[in-house]
Amino acid sequence: MVLCTSLITYSIYSLNRLTDIEEDASNLPDRVSFIQSKKTIILFLSLLSYLLALFLGGLMNKYTIPIFLIPFIMGLIYSIRISSFRLKDLFLAKNLTVSISWALSSALLPYVFGGNIVFAGMIFVFLFIKCFVNTVVFDVRDVEGDRKVRANTIPVIMGVNKTMKILLFVNSILFIWLFICIQKNFFMEYIPAILFSIIYGYIYIFLVCRKFSKNFNFDYMVDGEFIMLFLLSKFL
Repeated sequence: MVLCTSLITYSIYSLNRLTDIEEDASNLPDRVSFIQSKKTIILFLSLLSYLLALFLGGLMNKYTIPIFLIPFIMGLIYSIRISSFRLKDLFLAKNLTVSISWALSSALLPYVFGGNIVFAGMIFVFLFIKCFVNTVVFDVRDVEGDRKVRANTIPVIMGVNKTMKILLFVNSILFIWLFICIQKNFFMEYIPAILFSIIYGYIYIFLVCRKFSKNFNFDYMVDGEFIMLFLLSKFL
């Protein structure tokens, strides 16, 4: 199952890089140049990874197939242009679509295998908050380029300072979530890793919003959080 989710994550992120070339041209020109030169290979590997994940998931449990399709379907709805309209052009659409699709698909897996709806609901809340913060942080990083293409992101509409306050507030909700988990005796063996994740969230919110370094690649820091969270949950 870890392999399946890794393949899907790679596939969705790669496809997203292809669909966001126009928006990324101002913010990340070097990356856009590389993606354009390898577009066919990236598309092939992305689709192959997704199909392999669906096949392997289906071997374990047939219900994993529709669950694994959630991020892909949501991504299509979010990215496809109908006439002059795209869902991603709406305020908050990107943040909510990405957060809901990843949180829902990840929360449904333990429900399929375990059947505990409350447990699955708590996973959904945690991942929704983390993904929401993640997407808005990248909007802060890309604010200058997004202004040029008139993207309706939170930092463009509300400014970076107000966005930082919103992110700090949303990240702080996880302390309430953690308290509820302790009361219900959920995820007790993962409490140190979860606490690290909350504190780590504050760190990259401050660093990105305060423009710590224009030369630092925050992709590794922000997206790499889930890798560190996985390692901590295994070894702590």
